[in-house]
Amino acid sequence: MIRASKITVTSDNKPIVKNCSFELSPGRITAFIGKSGAGKTTLLKCIAQLISYSGTITDNEKLISEYNSAQRCKRIGFVFQEFNLFNNLSVIQNCIDPLLVQAIPQQDARIIALEKLALVDMLEYCDRSVAQLSGGQKQRVALARALCLNPEVLLLDEPTSSLDPENSTLLARYLVRLQSEGLTIAYSSQDMEFVRSTLDRIYFVDKGNIVEFFDRLQKNQSKIAMIMQYVEKMPE
Repeated sequence: MIRASKITVTSDNKPIVKNCSFELSPGRITAFIGKSGAGKTTLLKCIAQLISYSGTITDNEKLISEYNSAQRCKRIGFVFQEFNLFNNLSVIQNCIDPLLVQAIPQQDARIIALEKLALVDMLEYCDRSVAQLSGGQKQRVALARALCLNPEVLLLDEPTSSLDPENSTLLARYLVRLQSEGLTIAYSSQDMEFVRSTLDRIYFVDKGNIVEFFDRLQKNQSKIAMIMQYVEKMPE
């Protein structure tokens, strides 16, 4: 269980997110939705310790801020909106390199990378240069790379921002399947069709504040209606 309490982030003495508290429940998909600039990505980056913040974030009651880099990488995977792949390297090398950094032997790293690429239907592209891939294919490689260290928590920043509807649907299927295998997932998004396809838990972020929360397991019809009103007002 990841718990964040009273998270505040400032830039140029102006708050980006203010006093936000939330949880990532084990084995669930949590979506942070809101307009551009609302603070969704900032909250994900706080979890991954990519930016400074005040407040506390714990992972099974341990402060994530006390993890070293290797511990964070093994616990939390992050898929960036821009993918952050090395275009001059092959697909498989992009997946192998993070494993080598963790001192995993080359042959073992290759086996793991091939396994994760197969999981996202990219095995046939393993020797192709990343520069030759489409946006949807790059997204899948970035996902495979994040999974290579077998994280227990996967974070994705605006995962469908450069995808067409077909690839967005495909990504949703991958995430739902990973969730069924016990992975804890959180993502930020303005893509309401994608949010509907993975509907599980939702935090609505507005102007740096978490203003509403929905959990489908609570079966609260009024809450469902309320959050869907927010959803319908969001740009497609």
